[in-house]
Amino acid sequence: MTGPDPARALALRLAAALRDACELVFLVGGCVRDRLLHLPVKDYDLATSATPARLKELFPRALEVGAHFGVVLLREGNAEVQIATFRSDHAYRDGRRPEAVTFESDPRQDVLRRDFTFNALLENPFTGDIIDHVNGLADLHARRLRAIGDPVQRFTEDRLRLLRAIRFAARLGFEIEPSTWDALTRLAPAITSVSAERVRDELSRILTEGGARRGFELLDASGLLDILLPEAARMKGVPQPPEFHPEGDVWTHTLLLLENLPPAAPLPLALAALLHDTGKPPTFTVTDRIRFNGHAEAGARIAARVLQRLKYPSAVIDATVSLVKNHMRFMDLPRMGAAARKRFFRLPNFDHQLELYRLDLLGGLRPLDGYELARRLRAELTEEQLRPAPLLTGDDLIELGFTPGPLFKQILDTLEEHQLEGTLSTRDEALRFVHTHFDRAG
Repeated sequence: MTGPDPARALALRLAAALRDACELVFLVGGCVRDRLLHLPVKDYDLATSATPARLKELFPRALEVGAHFGVVLLREGNAEVQIATFRSDHAYRDGRRPEAVTFESDPRQDVLRRDFTFNALLENPFTGDIIDHVNGLADLHARRLRAIGDPVQRFTEDRLRLLRAIRFAARLGFEIEPSTWDALTRLAPAITSVSAERVRDELSRILTEGGARRGFELLDASGLLDILLPEAARMKGVPQPPEFHPEGDVWTHTLLLLENLPPAAPLPLALAALLHDTGKPPTFTVTDRIRFNGHAEAGARIAARVLQRLKYPSAVIDATVSLVKNHMRFMDLPRMGAAARKRFFRLPNFDHQLELYRLDLLGGLRPLDGYELARRLRAELTEEQLRPAPLLTGDDLIELGFTPGPLFKQILDTLEEHQLEGTLSTRDEALRFVHTHFDRAG
């Protein structure tokens, strides 16, 4: 049983303060939509007749997060609520934000500027009554995404809405209303005017909020995939050996990974699920059968270029590239020696690597025997067995009469190899090994 939602409690207290100040106030946006859909509510937003000056007077500790647009943020502990003054927007010249706004006293003017009908429902915070100026309730009940007013105008105002529409349709399992879809596909090329950072954030949310497969099917059908991720689009129609991939081509395989990707998956894992086989198109050959020699390494290079272009943080890029580069190594696990196996298990975020392998097997309609073997072998090893303290150090080698240099690394690496294999386990054994196998003269 969950306790009271502190963000909702804060929103209701702020709404009461606005009501007591004789201002109109409503819950609006995602918090209303998700409550009506019986989904968890993450963010609370209030819309009010109070002017920005009045908001500053009523809530002097509020942060101005969009002063030009009449938006302030209130925080209390870990809870936060945004409050926005009713407004109408003037012309959009940059495809992102209006050049000017007019603050309004009529809430209807405020909802008409919003993107989709189900995001424009107003809720009386004290009675729960819904005020619907755009037939959003009908669309919500029909599980339909519809732009408010002229969809061409809505998408032209803020071109990121092209991706937001797909994200909402995928996450909520909604159909996109025909005229909205027609406008979206017609305006898809305009997405190139949106910054890489904003595109990146929407793609990340499509991958991790649920419905990733449908999200990328819609990106494909709309033409956005070819524009934003041509490396992924090239997987379409690339055949695979049916004896190993009865599911079909590389794109079908990738979609199956996305279908099995759990909501809230770690971002590098989600990106790797999407990009792990992008190296197959350039490495496709037919000899005795279809082969993709070196596709993991090629895919790692492609993934790095894609993520750099989209301006992902270096930590996300490095983690994703590592997952892609190493995703085929599980095939060699039964033949690995103890040392090689332990080094494999020491890969950063190996749990993500293991989960990618599970998804890869499911995407190939194959049994999970290999995954279960890898999970069992990893579980049998303690952290000390994976990363044992060195039997000798560089200082020990100096005491033995060795001169610092390249030989140091060779000796220490050799000792670690034997330690991981289990053929050396004590300091005395390591000392005898060095005396026997290495010449102090170098």
